[in-house]
Amino acid sequence: MGILGICDSSKNAFMEESQKQTSQRINNNPNNNQNLQNTQYNINNQGQINTNVAEVTNGQKIDKLNQIQENEQKNMEQKLNDIQNELNQKQNEIKSLKAVNEKLKLDLEEKTIPITVGLDNIGATCYMNATLQCLSNVPELTDFFLQKFPSQMTNNKIMTTEYYKVIKELWNRDNNKKSYAPNSFKEVLSKENELFAGVAANDSKDLINFLLEQFHKELNVSKINNNMNNIISKNDQSNEAKMLSIFLSYMQEAYNSQISALFYGVQENITKCLNCNRLKYNFQIFSILEFPLEQVNKYCFNNGLRMNFNGVGNPDINLYECFQYYNHYESMVGENQIHCDTCNRLTNANYGTLLYSMPNYLIINLNRGKGATYKCNLIFPEILNLLNYVNFKDGNIVFQLHSVICHIGPSSMGGHFVAYCKHNLDNKWYKYNDSIVTLCENKKEYLNGLPYILFYQAINIEK
Repeated sequence: MGILGICDSSKNAFMEESQKQTSQRINNNPNNNQNLQNTQYNINNQGQINTNVAEVTNGQKIDKLNQIQENEQKNMEQKLNDIQNELNQKQNEIKSLKAVNEKLKLDLEEKTIPITVGLDNIGATCYMNATLQCLSNVPELTDFFLQKFPSQMTNNKIMTTEYYKVIKELWNRDNNKKSYAPNSFKEVLSKENELFAGVAANDSKDLINFLLEQFHKELNVSKINNNMNNIISKNDQSNEAKMLSIFLSYMQEAYNSQISALFYGVQENITKCLNCNRLKYNFQIFSILEFPLEQVNKYCFNNGLRMNFNGVGNPDINLYECFQYYNHYESMVGENQIHCDTCNRLTNANYGTLLYSMPNYLIINLNRGKGATYKCNLIFPEILNLLNYVNFKDGNIVFQLHSVICHIGPSSMGGHFVAYCKHNLDNKWYKYNDSIVTLCENKKEYLNGLPYILFYQAINIEK
């Protein structure tokens, strides 16, 4: 055996001996055993502690997670409640809006239902009733009286106050009246103008002329008292442009009422002296155009527009022929001579009237002569184009038929007046026969009737 083998054996023997001695010492020392047991207990106890800590930690995490989940659930439930409350509020608001919309719809439908109140005949007052119905169906005029006039009412506004009373009755939705008796209006009218006193029949044209003039006087806010004739006499009447400028300036200052704004137009009068050939220009206001139908027919015949007057009755007249007649020049000779300022004497002259500018509401009287004895048919369009008959092309040119007063009977001072008016709420035509108001479904009632007065409303056309 080599040296290495001896060493290994010695080493192993030495180790074994050492272990025996160590074990012997441990076994012989009771404290060592106790220490060993304590150490083992500590090891085991520490493991148990670690296990308990882990269990506690996991439990806390679970409790915390449960708490978080519970809080989130509560938050979610609160949000759902808030959303539901908001939804309920919105639904209530929608219900309220629907209720409001329904009311507005009903109110709107009610407001679009035409108010058609008749006027009782209180003694040969059909001429007055027809006139009042045509005027009351002018929306701008009625709106003015219902909305603005009450604040302007004074003791000196006699006729306008009485007219306001009539308008209130005709346009009151709450009174549920089929008709209204204008006794107060008739009484005051008779006092203000004896022409309309008593129970005698009268003419719608005369009443319209008087009412428009009287309404303008009472409503005119301008207080200028300058006489236009004095102004004209101080200026050169042969200068057309200067005379027009003077007149328009005067009109703007002196005429400021709802009547002048709606019903007043301007016409130009031209006179030519046949002795010195001097032209004289003058301008004046008109509220009604009057067309004498018999003279219109004669004018058309004399100028080759009519073949003859033979046959049954008088030839039909077209309304445009009336405007052509109105604008023609007429010879003023003999008893009709005109005084010339230049010649300083009466001379033969040519006299003509031209329409310079048209009002917003054009009123036309179809004069059938004394007693309305001249019978002929009048052809008048629903759309009236006056481009060829008006000098001021930038003003009102095109008009739409708005109301018609027809006359039935032997004369304008007798018989019966009936009004046909286009209602501004539904654009339908209604027949106003005193206290009875009916829907006019057949336009032939007023187109082929015996029209006496026409109301045309200007149509605004972009220029």
